[in-house]
Amino acid sequence: MRPSARSFLWLPVLSLSALVVALTTAQGQGSAPGGDPLALKAGPPDAKRGESLTQTCQGCHGPMGHSAQQDKPSLGGQVPSYTTLQLAAFRAKLRPSPIMQAIAARLSDQDIVDLAAYYAQQTPRAAWNAAADLKAKGAQFYNEGAVARNVTACVVCHGQDGRGNDELHIASITHQSPKYTVEVLHEFKGNPDFHIPYPNAMHIVTAGMTEEELSAVTAYLSSM
Repeated sequence: MRPSARSFLWLPVLSLSALVVALTTAQGQGSAPGGDPLALKAGPPDAKRGESLTQTCQGCHGPMGHSAQQDKPSLGGQVPSYTTLQLAAFRAKLRPSPIMQAIAARLSDQDIVDLAAYYAQQTPRAAWNAAADLKAKGAQFYNEGAVARNVTACVVCHGQDGRGNDELHIASITHQSPKYTVEVLHEFKGNPDFHIPYPNAMHIVTAGMTEEELSAVTAYLSSM
Protein backbone atom coordinates (compact mmCIF):
# COMPACT_ATOMS: atom_id res chain seq x y z
CA MET A 1 0.00 0.00 0.00
CA ARG A 2 1.63 1.91 -1.39
CA PRO A 3 5.67 13.35 4.05
CA SER A 4 9.59 25.25 11.96
CA ALA A 5 7.51 28.23 12.54
CA ARG A 6 9.67 30.01 9.97
CA SER A 7 8.10 28.00 7.15
CA PHE A 8 4.82 29.79 7.74
CA LEU A 9 6.29 33.25 7.43
CA TRP A 10 6.06 33.27 3.65
CA LEU A 11 2.44 32.04 3.71
CA PRO A 12 0.90 34.60 6.05
CA VAL A 13 -2.63 34.52 4.65
CA LEU A 14 -2.81 30.96 3.34
CA SER A 15 -4.33 28.36 5.68
CA LEU A 16 -3.52 24.67 5.37
CA SER A 17 -6.86 23.84 3.78
CA ALA A 18 -6.55 26.76 1.38
CA LEU A 19 -3.05 25.67 0.45
CA VAL A 20 -4.25 22.17 -0.38
CA VAL A 21 -7.07 23.52 -2.52
CA ALA A 22 -4.70 25.88 -4.31
CA LEU A 23 -2.18 23.17 -5.04
CA THR A 24 -4.66 20.54 -6.20
CA THR A 25 -6.51 22.91 -8.49
CA ALA A 26 -3.44 24.59 -9.90
CA GLN A 27 -3.18 22.08 -12.74
CA GLY A 28 -6.86 21.38 -13.20
CA GLN A 29 -7.29 18.17 -11.22
CA GLY A 30 -10.90 17.08 -11.17
CA SER A 31 -12.92 14.17 -9.85
CA ALA A 32 -12.87 10.85 -11.60
CA PRO A 33 -15.49 10.48 -14.36
CA GLY A 34 -18.66 8.53 -13.69
CA GLY A 35 -19.18 9.46 -10.06
CA ASP A 36 -16.93 9.18 -7.04
CA PRO A 37 -15.37 5.71 -6.68
CA LEU A 38 -13.65 6.91 -3.51
CA ALA A 39 -16.88 7.49 -1.59
CA LEU A 40 -17.35 4.62 0.86
CA LYS A 41 -20.51 3.41 2.58
CA ALA A 42 -19.53 1.74 5.82
CA GLY A 43 -20.50 1.54 9.46
CA PRO A 44 -18.32 2.74 12.35
CA PRO A 45 -14.68 1.62 12.14
CA ASP A 46 -13.94 -1.66 13.90
CA ALA A 47 -10.22 -1.96 14.55
CA LYS A 48 -10.55 -5.44 16.03
CA ARG A 49 -12.22 -6.69 12.89
CA GLY A 50 -9.57 -4.86 10.89
CA GLU A 51 -6.86 -6.82 12.69
CA SER A 52 -8.49 -10.06 11.57
CA LEU A 53 -8.14 -8.93 7.95
CA THR A 54 -4.40 -8.23 8.09
CA GLN A 55 -3.07 -11.73 7.42
CA THR A 56 -2.85 -11.02 3.71
CA CYS A 57 -1.25 -7.62 4.41
CA GLN A 58 1.45 -8.92 6.74
CA GLY A 59 3.46 -10.60 3.99
CA CYS A 60 4.54 -7.18 2.73
CA HIS A 61 3.61 -4.71 5.45
CA GLY A 62 4.59 -6.81 8.46
CA PRO A 63 2.93 -7.53 11.82
CA MET A 64 1.35 -4.39 13.28
CA GLY A 65 2.19 -2.64 10.03
CA HIS A 66 5.95 -2.71 10.64
CA SER A 67 7.38 -3.81 7.31
CA ALA A 68 10.74 -5.57 7.16
CA GLN A 69 10.90 -5.03 3.40
CA GLN A 70 12.57 -1.79 2.45
CA ASP A 71 10.55 -1.35 -0.73
CA LYS A 72 7.20 -1.71 1.08
CA PRO A 73 5.55 0.90 3.32
CA SER A 74 5.02 0.44 7.02
CA LEU A 75 1.37 1.12 7.86
CA GLY A 76 1.55 1.29 11.64
CA GLY A 77 0.46 4.70 12.89
CA GLN A 78 -0.81 5.87 9.52
CA VAL A 79 -3.72 8.29 9.66
CA PRO A 80 -6.90 6.30 8.92
CA SER A 81 -8.30 8.67 6.32
CA TYR A 82 -5.15 8.34 4.22
CA THR A 83 -5.12 4.54 4.38
CA THR A 84 -8.81 4.51 3.48
CA LEU A 85 -8.22 6.84 0.54
CA GLN A 86 -5.32 4.82 -0.84
CA LEU A 87 -7.12 1.47 -0.59
CA ALA A 88 -10.18 2.95 -2.29
CA ALA A 89 -7.96 4.44 -5.00
CA PHE A 90 -6.21 1.12 -5.63
CA ARG A 91 -9.58 -0.64 -5.77
CA ALA A 92 -10.86 1.89 -8.30
CA LYS A 93 -7.60 1.52 -10.29
CA LEU A 94 -6.91 5.22 -9.91
CA ARG A 95 -3.51 4.65 -8.33
CA PRO A 96 -1.04 2.42 -10.19
CA SER A 97 0.00 -0.94 -8.70
CA PRO A 98 -1.24 -4.24 -10.17
CA ILE A 99 -0.59 -6.05 -6.87
CA MET A 100 -2.44 -3.57 -4.69
CA GLN A 101 -5.24 -3.18 -7.22
CA ALA A 102 -5.83 -6.95 -7.12
CA ILE A 103 -5.77 -7.07 -3.31
CA ALA A 104 -8.00 -4.03 -2.88
CA ALA A 105 -10.50 -5.42 -5.39
CA ARG A 106 -11.41 -8.07 -2.80
CA LEU A 107 -12.10 -5.54 -0.04
CA SER A 108 -15.54 -4.22 0.86
CA ASP A 109 -16.06 -0.64 1.98
CA GLN A 110 -16.26 -1.88 5.57
CA ASP A 111 -13.05 -3.90 5.18
CA ILE A 112 -11.22 -0.77 4.05
CA VAL A 113 -12.48 1.32 6.95
CA ASP A 114 -11.70 -1.39 9.51
CA LEU A 115 -8.19 -2.02 8.19
CA ALA A 116 -7.46 1.69 8.31
CA ALA A 117 -8.71 1.87 11.89
CA TYR A 118 -6.49 -1.02 12.98
CA TYR A 119 -3.32 0.38 11.46
CA ALA A 120 -4.04 3.83 12.88
CA GLN A 121 -3.99 2.33 16.39
CA GLN A 122 -0.51 0.84 15.95
CA THR A 123 2.71 2.68 16.68
CA PRO A 124 5.02 3.72 13.83
CA ARG A 125 8.00 1.46 13.31
CA ALA A 126 11.38 2.52 14.70
CA ALA A 127 13.34 5.27 12.97
CA TRP A 128 16.03 4.43 10.42
CA ASN A 129 19.60 5.69 10.69
CA ALA A 130 20.78 8.56 8.51
CA ALA A 131 23.97 10.57 8.07
CA ALA A 132 23.85 13.62 10.32
CA ASP A 133 24.78 16.16 7.64
CA LEU A 134 22.23 14.83 5.14
CA LYS A 135 19.55 14.69 7.83
CA ALA A 136 20.23 18.31 8.77
CA LYS A 137 19.85 19.43 5.15
CA GLY A 138 16.62 17.46 4.93
CA ALA A 139 15.29 19.03 8.10
CA GLN A 140 15.99 22.50 6.76
CA PHE A 141 14.17 21.80 3.49
CA TYR A 142 11.29 20.07 5.29
CA ASN A 143 10.74 23.10 7.51
CA GLU A 144 11.55 25.89 5.06
CA GLY A 145 11.09 24.59 1.51
CA ALA A 146 12.77 26.60 -1.23
CA VAL A 147 11.22 30.05 -1.14
CA ALA A 148 13.22 31.42 -4.08
CA ARG A 149 11.88 28.61 -6.29
CA ASN A 150 8.38 28.71 -4.79
CA VAL A 151 8.67 25.16 -3.43
CA THR A 152 6.37 24.68 -0.45
CA ALA A 153 7.82 23.41 2.83
CA CYS A 154 6.70 19.88 3.71
CA VAL A 155 5.81 20.97 7.25
CA VAL A 156 2.92 23.09 5.97
CA CYS A 157 0.82 20.02 5.22
CA HIS A 158 2.50 17.15 7.06
CA GLY A 159 3.11 18.98 10.34
CA GLN A 160 6.22 19.50 12.44
CA ASP A 161 6.17 15.87 13.57
CA GLY A 162 5.49 14.50 10.08
CA ARG A 163 2.37 12.73 11.30
CA GLY A 164 0.00 14.23 8.74
CA ASN A 165 -3.58 15.42 9.07
CA ASP A 166 -6.44 12.95 9.33
CA GLU A 167 -9.12 15.52 8.56
CA LEU A 168 -7.46 16.42 5.25
CA HIS A 169 -6.36 12.88 4.28
CA ILE A 170 -2.70 13.91 4.53
CA ALA A 171 -0.32 11.06 5.22
CA SER A 172 1.96 10.43 8.15
CA ILE A 173 5.37 10.24 6.47
CA THR A 174 7.77 9.37 9.27
CA HIS A 175 9.94 6.26 9.65
CA GLN A 176 9.37 4.76 6.22
CA SER A 177 12.50 3.12 4.82
CA PRO A 178 14.79 5.39 2.81
CA LYS A 179 14.32 3.17 -0.23
CA TYR A 180 10.54 3.36 -0.11
CA THR A 181 10.47 7.07 0.70
CA VAL A 182 12.64 8.14 -2.20
CA GLU A 183 10.76 5.84 -4.59
CA VAL A 184 7.44 7.40 -3.60
CA LEU A 185 8.82 10.91 -3.95
CA HIS A 186 9.98 10.04 -7.47
CA GLU A 187 6.58 8.49 -8.16
CA PHE A 188 4.86 11.74 -7.24
CA LYS A 189 7.42 13.74 -9.22
CA GLY A 190 6.82 11.70 -12.36
CA ASN A 191 3.02 11.35 -12.16
CA PRO A 192 1.13 14.63 -12.32
CA ASP A 193 -2.33 13.24 -11.63
CA PHE A 194 -3.71 10.04 -10.09
CA HIS A 195 -7.26 11.51 -10.12
CA ILE A 196 -7.41 11.33 -6.32
CA PRO A 197 -7.06 14.12 -3.76
CA TYR A 198 -3.61 15.63 -3.24
CA PRO A 199 -1.19 13.59 -5.39
CA ASN A 200 -1.32 16.52 -7.80
CA ALA A 201 -0.21 18.73 -4.93
CA MET A 202 2.67 16.36 -4.25
CA HIS A 203 3.63 16.44 -7.92
CA ILE A 204 3.74 20.23 -7.89
CA VAL A 205 6.00 20.26 -4.84
CA THR A 206 8.35 17.43 -5.85
CA ALA A 207 8.63 18.69 -9.44
CA GLY A 208 10.52 21.68 -8.06
CA MET A 209 12.93 19.61 -5.95
CA THR A 210 16.46 18.65 -6.96
CA GLU A 211 17.80 15.12 -6.55
CA GLU A 212 19.97 16.35 -3.68
CA GLU A 213 16.90 17.78 -1.93
CA LEU A 214 14.93 14.57 -2.47
CA SER A 215 17.77 12.55 -0.92
CA ALA A 216 18.10 14.92 2.03
CA VAL A 217 14.37 14.98 2.75
CA THR A 218 14.33 11.19 2.51
CA ALA A 219 17.08 10.95 5.13
CA TYR A 220 15.24 13.30 7.45
CA LEU A 221 11.83 11.65 7.10
CA SER A 222 13.11 8.13 7.64
CA SER A 223 15.06 9.11 10.75
CA MET A 224 13.03 11.92 12.36
